Amino acid sequence: MTPPIETPRVRLEPWQPDDWRALHAIASEPEVMRYITNGAPWNETQTQEFVARQLRHFSERNYCLWKLIVKSADAQSDETVDGLCGIQPLVETNEIEIGYWLAQRHWGHGIATEAARAAARDAFERVGLDRLVAIAQKENTASLRIMQKLGMAYERNHIHRGIPVVLYSVSRDRWREQL
Repeated sequence: MTPPIETPRVRLEPWQPDDWRALHAIASEPEVMRYITNGAPWNETQTQEFVARQLRHFSERNYCLWKLIVKSADAQSDETVDGLCGIQPLVETNEIEIGYWLAQRHWGHGIATEAARAAARDAFERVGLDRLVAIAQKENTASLRIMQKLGMAYERNHIHRGIPVVLYSVSRDRWREQL
Protein backbone atom coordinates (compact mmCIF):
# COMPACT_ATOMS: atom_id res chain seq x y z
CA MET A 1 0.00 0.00 0.00
CA THR A 2 1.36 3.39 -0.99
CA PRO A 3 1.41 5.72 2.01
CA PRO A 4 -0.23 9.12 1.73
CA ILE A 5 1.88 11.90 0.25
CA GLU A 6 2.28 14.61 2.88
CA THR A 7 3.41 18.22 2.84
CA PRO A 8 3.09 20.75 5.65
CA ARG A 9 -0.41 21.74 4.49
CA VAL A 10 -1.65 18.94 2.22
CA ARG A 11 -2.23 15.20 2.26
CA LEU A 12 -2.70 13.26 -0.99
CA GLU A 13 -4.12 9.76 -0.62
CA PRO A 14 -5.98 7.09 -2.57
CA TRP A 15 -9.73 7.38 -3.02
CA GLN A 16 -12.36 5.38 -1.22
CA PRO A 17 -15.52 4.45 -3.20
CA ASP A 18 -17.79 6.78 -1.19
CA ASP A 19 -15.48 9.80 -1.63
CA TRP A 20 -17.41 10.72 -4.75
CA ARG A 21 -19.99 12.47 -2.56
CA ALA A 22 -17.44 14.88 -1.08
CA LEU A 23 -15.81 15.44 -4.48
CA HIS A 24 -19.20 16.15 -6.02
CA ALA A 25 -19.54 19.28 -3.87
CA ILE A 26 -16.46 20.60 -5.71
CA ALA A 27 -17.28 19.14 -9.14
CA SER A 28 -20.65 20.89 -9.08
CA GLU A 29 -19.10 24.34 -8.44
CA PRO A 30 -19.34 26.29 -11.74
CA GLU A 31 -16.15 28.31 -11.11
CA VAL A 32 -14.09 25.21 -10.28
CA MET A 33 -15.34 23.45 -13.42
CA ARG A 34 -14.98 26.50 -15.66
CA TYR A 35 -11.85 25.09 -17.36
CA ILE A 36 -12.48 21.37 -16.80
CA THR A 37 -13.68 19.44 -19.85
CA ASN A 38 -16.49 21.49 -21.39
CA GLY A 39 -16.82 23.92 -18.47
CA ALA A 40 -20.06 22.46 -17.15
CA PRO A 41 -20.46 21.27 -13.56
CA TRP A 42 -20.57 17.50 -13.27
CA ASN A 43 -23.61 15.47 -12.38
CA GLU A 44 -23.41 12.71 -9.77
CA THR A 45 -22.80 10.00 -12.37
CA GLN A 46 -19.79 11.83 -13.82
CA THR A 47 -18.32 12.27 -10.34
CA GLN A 48 -18.88 8.60 -9.49
CA GLU A 49 -17.24 7.56 -12.77
CA PHE A 50 -14.24 9.79 -12.05
CA VAL A 51 -13.65 8.26 -8.61
CA ALA A 52 -14.13 4.74 -10.02
CA ARG A 53 -11.55 5.50 -12.75
CA GLN A 54 -9.04 6.76 -10.17
CA LEU A 55 -9.61 3.61 -8.08
CA ARG A 56 -8.83 1.54 -11.20
CA HIS A 57 -5.72 3.59 -12.00
CA PHE A 58 -4.44 3.13 -8.46
CA SER A 59 -5.16 -0.60 -8.49
CA GLU A 60 -3.52 -1.13 -11.90
CA ARG A 61 -0.67 1.41 -11.78
CA ASN A 62 -0.17 2.36 -8.12
CA TYR A 63 -0.82 6.03 -8.96
CA CYS A 64 -3.81 8.22 -9.75
CA LEU A 65 -5.18 11.71 -9.36
CA TRP A 66 -5.09 11.47 -5.55
CA LYS A 67 -7.72 12.78 -3.18
CA LEU A 68 -6.43 16.11 -1.84
CA ILE A 69 -7.04 17.04 1.79
CA VAL A 70 -6.00 20.41 3.17
CA LYS A 71 -4.68 19.90 6.69
CA SER A 72 -6.04 22.06 9.45
CA ALA A 73 -5.26 22.71 13.09
CA ASP A 74 -8.40 20.70 13.86
CA ALA A 75 -7.59 17.09 12.91
CA GLN A 76 -11.32 16.32 12.78
CA SER A 77 -11.73 18.51 9.70
CA ASP A 78 -8.81 16.82 7.90
CA GLU A 79 -11.20 14.26 6.45
CA THR A 80 -12.77 16.68 3.96
CA VAL A 81 -12.02 16.23 0.25
CA ASP A 82 -10.70 19.60 -0.85
CA GLY A 83 -9.71 18.67 -4.38
CA LEU A 84 -7.47 16.29 -6.27
CA CYS A 85 -3.90 16.20 -7.47
CA GLY A 86 -1.71 13.55 -9.01
CA ILE A 87 -0.97 11.82 -12.26
CA GLN A 88 -2.89 9.81 -14.82
CA PRO A 89 -2.57 8.75 -18.45
CA LEU A 90 -3.40 11.59 -20.83
CA VAL A 91 -6.11 10.40 -23.18
CA GLU A 92 -5.13 10.35 -26.89
CA THR A 93 -1.39 10.22 -26.12
CA ASN A 94 1.19 7.93 -24.52
CA GLU A 95 1.98 10.64 -21.97
CA ILE A 96 1.37 10.83 -18.23
CA GLU A 97 -0.16 14.10 -17.10
CA ILE A 98 -0.14 15.84 -13.77
CA GLY A 99 -3.43 17.44 -12.86
CA TYR A 100 -5.03 19.30 -9.98
CA TRP A 101 -8.34 20.81 -8.89
CA LEU A 102 -9.00 22.67 -5.72
CA ALA A 103 -12.18 23.79 -3.96
CA GLN A 104 -12.66 27.50 -4.51
CA ARG A 105 -12.40 28.26 -0.77
CA HIS A 106 -8.68 27.33 -0.96
CA TRP A 107 -7.76 29.33 -4.07
CA GLY A 108 -4.98 31.87 -3.86
CA HIS A 109 -3.04 30.31 -0.97
CA GLY A 110 -0.49 28.20 -2.86
CA ILE A 111 -2.22 24.93 -1.92
CA ALA A 112 -2.49 23.62 -5.50
CA THR A 113 1.17 24.45 -6.18
CA GLU A 114 2.28 22.72 -2.97
CA ALA A 115 0.23 19.64 -3.84
CA ALA A 116 1.47 19.59 -7.44
CA ARG A 117 5.10 19.76 -6.32
CA ALA A 118 4.52 16.77 -4.02
CA ALA A 119 2.74 14.84 -6.79
CA ALA A 120 5.56 15.59 -9.25
CA ARG A 121 8.15 14.41 -6.72
CA ASP A 122 6.18 11.17 -6.29
CA ALA A 123 5.88 10.74 -10.07
CA PHE A 124 9.60 11.16 -10.66
CA GLU A 125 10.99 9.48 -7.56
CA ARG A 126 8.61 6.66 -6.59
CA VAL A 127 6.88 5.95 -9.92
CA GLY A 128 10.10 6.53 -11.88
CA LEU A 129 8.76 8.64 -14.73
CA ASP A 130 11.22 10.44 -16.98
CA ARG A 131 8.73 13.09 -18.12
CA LEU A 132 5.45 14.69 -17.11
CA VAL A 133 3.01 16.77 -19.12
CA ALA A 134 0.14 19.01 -18.13
CA ILE A 135 -2.65 20.51 -20.16
CA ALA A 136 -4.85 23.54 -19.66
CA GLN A 137 -7.01 25.85 -21.65
CA LYS A 138 -4.87 28.89 -22.43
CA GLU A 139 -7.30 31.14 -20.55
CA ASN A 140 -6.68 29.20 -17.32
CA THR A 141 -3.82 31.41 -16.17
CA ALA A 142 -3.79 30.03 -12.61
CA SER A 143 -3.13 26.51 -13.91
CA LEU A 144 -0.48 27.78 -16.33
CA ARG A 145 1.32 29.51 -13.42
CA ILE A 146 1.40 26.24 -11.48
CA MET A 147 2.86 24.46 -14.50
CA GLN A 148 5.58 27.08 -14.75
CA LYS A 149 6.34 26.82 -11.01
CA LEU A 150 6.90 23.08 -11.58
CA GLY A 151 9.56 23.94 -14.17
CA MET A 152 7.28 23.02 -17.05
CA ALA A 153 7.55 24.81 -20.38
CA TYR A 154 5.13 25.23 -23.25
CA GLU A 155 5.58 22.45 -25.79
CA ARG A 156 2.64 22.58 -28.18
CA ASN A 157 -1.04 23.17 -28.77
CA HIS A 158 -3.16 20.06 -28.31
CA ILE A 159 -6.77 18.99 -28.67
CA HIS A 160 -8.04 17.14 -25.60
CA ARG A 161 -11.48 15.55 -25.94
CA GLY A 162 -12.34 18.11 -28.60
CA ILE A 163 -11.16 21.11 -26.56
CA PRO A 164 -8.13 23.23 -27.57
CA VAL A 165 -5.50 23.25 -24.81
CA VAL A 166 -1.83 23.99 -24.42
CA LEU A 167 0.50 21.20 -23.40
CA TYR A 168 3.43 21.88 -21.09
CA SER A 169 6.13 19.37 -20.16
CA VAL A 170 9.08 18.82 -17.86
CA SER A 171 11.73 16.11 -17.78
CA ARG A 172 12.89 14.55 -14.53
CA ASP A 173 16.31 16.20 -14.98
CA ARG A 174 14.80 19.65 -15.60
CA TRP A 175 12.49 19.18 -12.60
CA ARG A 176 15.46 18.32 -10.35
CA GLU A 177 17.18 21.54 -11.45
CA GLN A 178 14.20 23.46 -10.05
CA LEU A 179 14.67 22.06 -6.53
